[in-house]
Formats: sequence, structure tokens, C-alpha cells
Amino acid sequence: MIAQRPYVIYKLPVSRTTQALTGGKIEKVWKNVTLFLTACTTTKVNEPRNIYLTAYTADEDHGETPELADVILENAKNIFGTGETQPVSYLYPANIPSKQTRTEWQLTAQDLEKAIKYLIDGQPYPKYNLGPIELIISYDFKLIDPISGVELPNQQYDSSFLIWLTKSSCVSVSLCFPFTEPNQEFWNYINSIKNFIPFKFDNKFLRVGRSNKKGTANMFSKL
Repeated sequence: MIAQRPYVIYKLPVSRTTQALTGGKIEKVWKNVTLFLTACTTTKVNEPRNIYLTAYTADEDHGETPELADVILENAKNIFGTGETQPVSYLYPANIPSKQTRTEWQLTAQDLEKAIKYLIDGQPYPKYNLGPIELIISYDFKLIDPISGVELPNQQYDSSFLIWLTKSSCVSVSLCFPFTEPNQEFWNYINSIKNFIPFKFDNKFLRVGRSNKKGTANMFSKL
């Protein structure tokens, strides 16, 4: 959709798709995410758009307790079922599947609490090249005033979180603010939500979006 009016967006560049979530342990990370979603957005924490659980076996060259990945995988299967397993990669050019695999479960909103409890109870996790397990949760939402609880007017686009809860939890974020420029009203709103934001909010990732002169595409400029 082409922008009908300018707006301010917070989004990471293509070269950097995620940033760390604050809190360290999964339970603290999730508490911070929950606080932001509840205080600053229209979404409900227990109604994500998508939920996926992914478990990885250890890399075949990984020398540090690779058997722990197998234990984590089997425990997940006991709780969530067999899942869908496939190789992590294929060796080129022979197209031979790697021995390392990933098993994925597409969960429902009813599984969210159980999945988060499973990740919390399994800590601490070993450090592997992938995983060993991660819960991927996505939300789409509109922004609200955290004081009044009222949805901000003139929001052309949904904002979104794509969250990875794992040993090193992170998020891919898009926040679309319905302000035509970074004026005082915009900065007042940013100050009102800053204490709720569950990651380091860096002003350098703010852009002003607007349609081009032909109205055929959006263009973005730094503040």
C-alpha cells in the first residue's frame, strides 16, 4: 500500500535483521515483551499471528555435549508431538543432506503458555551453531497511547514484532508511527513508551516514509 501521508517508521536495515531483546533469561525477556504489547499496542499477548517451535540437533562437528540437543528434541516431541523434521542444509554440488536436522512444530495460541513454560524450564541451554531450540512468535498491531489506552489515529500500516525466544532472544521489529514528521508531538510519544520498549531503541533506525512524486512507491529518508 502506498502511503497516503508521510509517517515515521522504526525499522532495521536489510543488513541487520534483528536486535537483542532485553532481560537475559527467557522469563525476563518475555515479561518485558508482554509489558510492551499490553501497554502500547492493540494486540493481545495470547493471540499472536503465528507461533513456531524449532529444535535442532547438534552440528556433526560440534564437540561440546552434542547429546544435550537430542534430549531437548525428544522432550519437545513428548510435549508437542513428532513435528516435521528436515535437514538444515544440503551439501553442494552433490545435494547431500546434512546430518544436522531441524524439527518444527506449528503451534496455536492455545499452546503459547505451554511452549514458553517449556523453554523457561529447560534453561540454561548449551551454545550451538543453531538452537538448540527456539520459539518464534509474530504479532501485528496498532500503537496506542500508554496513558489513555486509546489507539493513535491515522495509522496507515500495522506495526509488527517477530520474536525469537531462545538462548539469545531477539526481535525483528517494524514500528509505524502516524506522525508526518519527527515533531515535538512525536518525541513526546516516544518518551511515553520508551520505558516499555523491550529492546534498545536507537534513533538512527528511524526514517520518514512517504510516497514518491508519481505515487507508485514509498521512499524513505533519515531524520
